[in-house]
Amino acid sequence: MLRNNYLMLLLALCITTTYAQEKLWEINLNEKLYKVGWIEQTNDGLILAAGAKGLMALDNNTGAEVWYNETLKAVDRNSFMSLPELPMFYAEYAPVIGKTRGVLVNSSNGEILFDTKESGHKVRGFTIYPEQAMVLFELIQDKTRYLMKFSLRTWKEEWMAPVGKNKENLLQKAFGGVSFVDHEPQFDQNGNMIIGIDDQIYSINPKDGSQLWQYEADKKIKALVYSAISNSIYVGVKKSNKLTILDPSSGEDITPGKLKLRGYMIDLVQDDDSDNLILVESEGFNILDPNTNTLLWKKSYKIDPLTEVIPNGTDFIAVGKGEKVSLMDRVDASGKKVWDTKIGGYAYYTSLTDKGVMYISTERSNIIDYEKGKDVWKKDVKFRSIPAVTFDEQEDKVVIFENGNGYKFDLKTGDIYLFAENIDLEKVSKKTPLQAEYVRNEGYFLFTDQHVSLLSNQGKLVYTDYYEPPSTTDALMALGNFAGSAFLGVDLDIAGSIENINMLTDLSNGVYRNSLDQNGAGQQTSLVAGLYVDDGHTMQPVLEVTKTRYFNSKQTRDHHFLVTKIKSETAPTKHSILMVNKATGKIEKTIDVMDKTPNYLVDDVDSRVFINQNNELLTSYQF
Repeated sequence: MLRNNYLMLLLALCITTTYAQEKLWEINLNEKLYKVGWIEQTNDGLILAAGAKGLMALDNNTGAEVWYNETLKAVDRNSFMSLPELPMFYAEYAPVIGKTRGVLVNSSNGEILFDTKESGHKVRGFTIYPEQAMVLFELIQDKTRYLMKFSLRTWKEEWMAPVGKNKENLLQKAFGGVSFVDHEPQFDQNGNMIIGIDDQIYSINPKDGSQLWQYEADKKIKALVYSAISNSIYVGVKKSNKLTILDPSSGEDITPGKLKLRGYMIDLVQDDDSDNLILVESEGFNILDPNTNTLLWKKSYKIDPLTEVIPNGTDFIAVGKGEKVSLMDRVDASGKKVWDTKIGGYAYYTSLTDKGVMYISTERSNIIDYEKGKDVWKKDVKFRSIPAVTFDEQEDKVVIFENGNGYKFDLKTGDIYLFAENIDLEKVSKKTPLQAEYVRNEGYFLFTDQHVSLLSNQGKLVYTDYYEPPSTTDALMALGNFAGSAFLGVDLDIAGSIENINMLTDLSNGVYRNSLDQNGAGQQTSLVAGLYVDDGHTMQPVLEVTKTRYFNSKQTRDHHFLVTKIKSETAPTKHSILMVNKATGKIEKTIDVMDKTPNYLVDDVDSRVFINQNNELLTSYQF
């Protein structure tokens, strides 16, 4: 009996060892920082801990303090902006006395590179220009907009220039990281910056920030394109029925006669297959020759509504996206119609393939043949939700999963076939905003925050699991139903993740893999809306709707991390971070946590998990 108990204990120890974690270091920051509001990892690997008594950077390998600034108390998490691929970040804090201040910090040593001090400036955004060796910051002070050049050669501010009064919208007032620049800087043949903001155009000398000239339009500037061929600036104004051409050296209007439009300007884009510009207006489009600044066609090609023009060699595909019916026309180089067709529903995705134009609408999906404008597939593929999309690098095919069915699609030939049918995923409905990821040699990982499944290359379900969330998510708004309408501009009876539409667009442009940062979030995550509460120390997010939906899970190349609630009949309910192997579905690591919604980071480079619990205990685990 004693021996049996011993064996049982030994077995339990073995099982425990399998799931026990290698704790690398642990530090209680209560004395140093009092309450740790949030943690982040810098681009050079250090762990930032923001507390009520200051801001600290810790060595991710040892937990040792690298630097500490007691002035930067209660740094606002929502103001934090990391500069991609640079050891720098910007953040704001409220001193005991005085206005909120913003600082640009060298993350490797804590040196403050720029300080707004008592000026009241707030950084709204930034753009990095490696060719110019500069970061262009956008700032606001007392409703005045400013641009600041920060040199990547000297790591110092070189100049700050005012660029008019700011007309803040609701998003800009609520969130600090919203850019006010509508048209990013373009550089003319003399190297001067041409920037469009609202109804203003500014020409700025990048060497000293001096303003060379300013142009003011009647309404918001819809399109702004500089052409090196003609050395001219082309300006389209919202609801305007004419195109304006400016001299970049003076801002003078040099429009030859009147380039009158049939409707109002939608866009002006460069044709990749020629030097010409495609002039897109509400009722039609035309081709502008920058060598002569004249329209090539006597009459613009009319299609109502017109929302997109896709260059296709010597001709064009014009798309009009209506809520009930969408239109698609092929137009030749002389502006004549080759064919036209109607598409049921809102065509939220279109892409050129070798066989024709593939589209996905709210009602159907097919390929329109280039020659005759007829459906290539005899039977429509109908999606009842925005499909999960990934790319199989070995088969060179797009993989689409929707409503239990998997399809493989060849972007080059347009061939599509059903390879998986009636796949039943655990607690997944057509409204679940699934995303997909290709796992080399294994298949296709399908996931949300709490769902994990793997579909083999042959269409067999390898595993499917659902892990109960740590707290209710009923109050959270699903991205597909919220941001989808805002993004697409129509009321869609379709659910899903906007990431999948972006993935389809990337694939059609030849981008098969998007780079992820160390924490697994896309570098260009942009905030659509949010709700925050003050926990007494800093603003904590309650709801954030972004291009990247997930808030409770994190991705690395081989693993999916999530927080789950584990119930037991013999023990209290506990909350854990699970590390799930994407290829097998097995839980390889389990880290029990004290918080229902712990603030944690995943470092895929050094295989670490960093957890901030009870706003004071920072722990590093190896995985």
